[in-house]
Amino acid sequence: MTQSTAPVLTAQNISVARGDALLIKDLTFAVQPGEALHVQGANGAGKSTLMLALAGLIPLVDGKVELNRDALAFLGHDNGLMPDLSVAENLSLYAGCGIKPDSTISDVLGVPQLREKPARTLSFGQARRVALALTCLPDKSVWMLDEPFAGLDQQTADSLESILQDGANRGRAILFSSHERSLSGAQPIVLTKRGTDDV
Repeated sequence: MTQSTAPVLTAQNISVARGDALLIKDLTFAVQPGEALHVQGANGAGKSTLMLALAGLIPLVDGKVELNRDALAFLGHDNGLMPDLSVAENLSLYAGCGIKPDSTISDVLGVPQLREKPARTLSFGQARRVALALTCLPDKSVWMLDEPFAGLDQQTADSLESILQDGANRGRAILFSSHERSLSGAQPIVLTKRGTDDV
């Protein structure tokens, strides 16, 4: 559901490189509250690179990103859990930094059943569920998720799709990459893998 208001994220003619390779050149787009953008492209096209740059975690080669990063919840490939701590201890650690999952979202993702498990014993899909609960935060207006469906079973993926759709319906801007799924009404950003002649 797209609402008519000022964008919460704007990328203006951005170019981004990883190492010596220019992966993204002169990309411009904007994300409105309540809008979902689906970043698509082959492996190596720069989907993760784009998200890292938008989040301010790697520098731009050129262009400008306008985003209130205090309003951003970001999930990359790493689930961000301390392996020697239990899930409950990890959640407590994040709570001490002001990051507390929504109880309803946590329940839907099955996080309470994992609380006593050491993080190092979790499967990737289980760890992803905890990380998603720590990212899909109602007090953040921009949810940016790199391959959020990776490692999830069908039921959990369905639940996550509903969570993201509901987040957009409630006015959150959702920017995500995925090979597996999209969201209803999501606008595509298609990245093309650049050849060496383009660098």
